[in-house]
Amino acid sequence: MKELEPDRAEQSLRTRRGELRRRPGLLSRRHWRTGDFALGFDPLAVVLGCLAGLLLFGCASPPDIELPTLGPSFTPTPIRPATLPPPPKTLVVCLRDEPASLYLYSPAYLSGSGGGEVDTILQAIYDGPLDIRRFEYEPVILERAPSLSGGDARIQSVTVAEGGVYFNPETLEPDSLQPGRQYLPTGCREMTCAIMYAGGEVALDQLVVEFKLIDGLLWSDGAALTADDSVYSYQIEAALETPSTKFLVNNTQSYESLDELTLRWTGIPGFMDNEYRGNFWSPLPEHLLQGKTPAALLEDEGANKRPIGWGPYTIDSWDPGKLIHLTRNPNYFRADEGLPAYEFLIFRFLGEDLESAIEQLITGECDILDESVLSPGQLSTLNTLAGEGRLVLEWTPGSLLERLEFNLGPSQGVSLVKEVETRRALSACIDRQGIVDQVFEGIAQVSLTYLPTGHPLYLEPVGGVASDPAAGREALEAAGWVVPSAGGGVVRGAQGISGVADGTALAFTLLTPSGEVNEVVANQVKENLGACGVDVSIEVLDPALFLSEWPDGPVFGRGFGLVAWAWPTLVSPVCETFLTGQVPSDDSPLGINASGFSDAEYDSACQSLLLNLPDAAAFDDGARKTQQIIADQVPAIPLFVHPRLMAHSTDLCGTEIDPTASSGLWNLETIQSAEDCPPGP
Repeated sequence: MKELEPDRAEQSLRTRRGELRRRPGLLSRRHWRTGDFALGFDPLAVVLGCLAGLLLFGCASPPDIELPTLGPSFTPTPIRPATLPPPPKTLVVCLRDEPASLYLYSPAYLSGSGGGEVDTILQAIYDGPLDIRRFEYEPVILERAPSLSGGDARIQSVTVAEGGVYFNPETLEPDSLQPGRQYLPTGCREMTCAIMYAGGEVALDQLVVEFKLIDGLLWSDGAALTADDSVYSYQIEAALETPSTKFLVNNTQSYESLDELTLRWTGIPGFMDNEYRGNFWSPLPEHLLQGKTPAALLEDEGANKRPIGWGPYTIDSWDPGKLIHLTRNPNYFRADEGLPAYEFLIFRFLGEDLESAIEQLITGECDILDESVLSPGQLSTLNTLAGEGRLVLEWTPGSLLERLEFNLGPSQGVSLVKEVETRRALSACIDRQGIVDQVFEGIAQVSLTYLPTGHPLYLEPVGGVASDPAAGREALEAAGWVVPSAGGGVVRGAQGISGVADGTALAFTLLTPSGEVNEVVANQVKENLGACGVDVSIEVLDPALFLSEWPDGPVFGRGFGLVAWAWPTLVSPVCETFLTGQVPSDDSPLGINASGFSDAEYDSACQSLLLNLPDAAAFDDGARKTQQIIADQVPAIPLFVHPRLMAHSTDLCGTEIDPTASSGLWNLETIQSAEDCPPGP
């Protein structure tokens, strides 16, 4: 049994969210390129120019020279024009920020601001190894995504003795089995059947998952890609020097290769990971990196700036501050399909000059504008140009859900929203569709639960609160929040509300992290609540300060009134954001339930979801119940699902932006130029 990592106590379900991070010159496809350079000439123009020169100067004879006369028998020999090879096809993708590193375990990638750009670039170097599309795992370099029904995932019973590592169902963390701590015996998936450990050996369930690589995979340098490369990646991440969250590492008992193509992941006893299909470590080229310590790899030039992969392209050159030039990988495992469609790929970095991004798309300096370049403020222009047929704008609801959260249990003072009637009334005051129209030109979608609308387990709740400001004002009045008498102002005050002094103003400070969308949303919420007699002051915070931990953090320290923020969704619902055991406190300093919401029925449903696998009926039932309870109790108001955007030239086809893929260009290799596109319907 492996020992717990020393930083295990530092891990929480908030770190699980970190696992989600696994961010001018004329350059167009019509230009010839060699290496780094773009040669801006057109061969046909050169030929025509030479012909024009001959006509203008080579055929005009001076008057004092008599030209010879050709005889009648002269027959000119036709000159065939030289056949020139077609220019190589180049795709130009424009990104916002230049990444500091492309190394999978670089701190700049794992927690830096440019992670989205890195995700896009890595689509070219690696393909997969798994894609997450429409909230489902899809194999890329694996034969299939493992499942219990397919036999490549299974549950076995194992014995654990005192001091052994196991998954504590109360804390939802790895722990040492000690007397007085609860565990789930074999066959148990609910806290109702949990047992208090009293010593000796006990039987727990253990999840085992096998992954099989497709045969014939090669690194771009021609070396064979094997299961050992994935094990090597696991070992690098497990090293203390590697700055990853260690969530999955700490919940892993072993990760081993069974042969050149097969790997086996074994979880610690009791850990029923509902994301188990993704417990495959992205391979690293052991034949190139072996002998280098994990600490050295963080600074290694090759690992950070010239990583090799198995994907459609290889890095040819990196011009700092400008672009990365890539060339088609001849060892790509889909090369026999004619992929990738483009011979060359260029990633250009526009930096802060986002105003010119759309213009550069129109002029051909960019073929694709990545989502890192686009913002809601550009939507009006993009929609207009798309309507004129000058570009293509694609969007889809993503996996990021914006919500307005109440503080039901402030660390100091009294909560003004302790009563559910008040929360439901305030929810009715929020015009969610109006916010979507204002911020996103109407292209985002309103959600009524804590799940995005595109999630397969999304369920529109029964009896949810509809946006109706007039009804909201009436409900506030009925709840004891009354409008002052004439001349007394427009902010409501408390009257006869348990635990709240009469005359207390219905006023909140709304916290939000800095950012264009965040600030517009906060102002819309302020306007909506103001129309219902609620005073809202907005405080915009630096994201690092915003997310700082208990007890000093403004959000997780539970010192706020309202907070507007966005939460990502995994394949499995993130119900733990409202779990009682996740309320930040001295006992749970890394808890993620900032609202302080606590409900026994919700806890039971969420634990059922977390402790079961997606194949189980209890998993789906937990997802349904948690959504309904959140809709009834309203610890937070779901606002909308952030859309994912991409704009590209009309000369392209094959793009397919997806809600959950790590990049909008997840299928980069299949994007084609218009001349190669299949005929439309």
